[in-house]
Amino acid sequence: MKKLLASFFTLITLSALSQIEALFDIKKFHSLENNYIETYLFVYGNTLFESIDSNLKDKGIEVLQYIEDENNKIIAHKKYIIKEEADYVEKDGIVDLQRFPVNSGKYMLFIEITDINKPSNIEKHQQEFIINYSKFPCFSDIELLDSYWKANEENELTKSGFHMVPLVTNYFGPEFDKLAYYFEIYNSDPIDTSEMFLLKQSIKIKSTNKIAGQYNKIKKVPSNPVFPILNTFDLNNLPTGNYELSIELINKENKLLHKTTYDFQRTNLNNSMRLDRLNAVQINQTFVSKIPSDSINEFINCLSPIASRMEKNIIDKKSNDIDDTLKRQFLYSFWYNRQPENPSLAWEKYKLEVSKTDQLFSTKVRRGYETDMGRTYLKYGAPNTITDRPNEPSAYPYQIWHYYKIGKFNNKRFIFYMPDLGSNEYSTLHSTLQGEYFNRNWKTDLHRRNTPGRSVDNTQNPNDGQWGSNSNTFFINP
Repeated sequence: MKKLLASFFTLITLSALSQIEALFDIKKFHSLENNYIETYLFVYGNTLFESIDSNLKDKGIEVLQYIEDENNKIIAHKKYIIKEEADYVEKDGIVDLQRFPVNSGKYMLFIEITDINKPSNIEKHQQEFIINYSKFPCFSDIELLDSYWKANEENELTKSGFHMVPLVTNYFGPEFDKLAYYFEIYNSDPIDTSEMFLLKQSIKIKSTNKIAGQYNKIKKVPSNPVFPILNTFDLNNLPTGNYELSIELINKENKLLHKTTYDFQRTNLNNSMRLDRLNAVQINQTFVSKIPSDSINEFINCLSPIASRMEKNIIDKKSNDIDDTLKRQFLYSFWYNRQPENPSLAWEKYKLEVSKTDQLFSTKVRRGYETDMGRTYLKYGAPNTITDRPNEPSAYPYQIWHYYKIGKFNNKRFIFYMPDLGSNEYSTLHSTLQGEYFNRNWKTDLHRRNTPGRSVDNTQNPNDGQWGSNSNTFFINP
């Protein structure tokens, strides 16, 4: 699917030794006193280093933000440190919101992010913006929200009585069940404060500009100088596709006063995957109608590496309890959700990759897709480089897979090892990819073959200086 251009910027460094990954965005607002911008920063926690001091368990960043006007004069700046317990940062990342008052004009914002545990791990970015609220009525920028809640008291970072955690992305994957957003309507001092406007909020299909199903809301709003809007759309039934959030303000003469849109992408793998809905799926004259009955179970099971949570639930727990027709409807829906224009071609390409995993990774007791290496290969594709170390002293046989890019992530690594030397099957030992198995003691586990493990009283890893060991070097710089 074609990716949408977004108003946020991805900050990525490709070097293996400098790998901060972050998302950054700017939103513009207006108040009765002044204009202001908000900056939103999200840093992926697994791209930050831990302290070499084993007594310090924090991860964090030092952030410098400053704004220059058209004359290159710095009109605002902030420098601060954010740090949290390492496990929390690893799981949830770092979210930061800052606010800067600015006059109307053209500016350049600079941001510099430094890893507090490794100062050479640094990222810089600059972004131009123009702010000018002189034509009314108009809207602020649309701020997407990860969450929000009622504020007990107002402060400089609350808006309209709410605390809001920004969402710094326009991609709504299967894990999202709602689209929440905030914006403000601005009017000059109205002569008639009783005048009402009509506000239309809708989700439109990008390719046709038509409203997607029932995703349309209409309400009356007053002509106040500043009027806030906080809204959500339930995305559970919004199919995979490219969309735009459309906001329109209309007066009583049905004249369009102002309009803004925000493009986003939705992936919904669960939309057709409830068993009670599969009966409606038509499979006559499709590729699934030609599959032999003795192959259908295996063809469904091999989907597990790339299946969503709901799909895995059907595959793992219910595939043996449903009839042949329902299995075919499930298989067809699975590929239709991913490539509606040609589900048969998508299946044939994937089936070829499954055959490759059988050739490369199968054992006497497992198909290729059932192994950790096979699952990783099918889910993320072939790695860009492989470091194979079958005979390193004191270490179990291991391989390091290096991916230059996986989705929105760069420079990700997996290490597989074979602790059971007789099985010829490699298991996942550690990965730097968010959502995959993370093992901070992977070096100790890798060298358990001839070396005792870490003592709880010993803060120094006994395998860090292991003779002949190159695993850490290869892992950091594969």
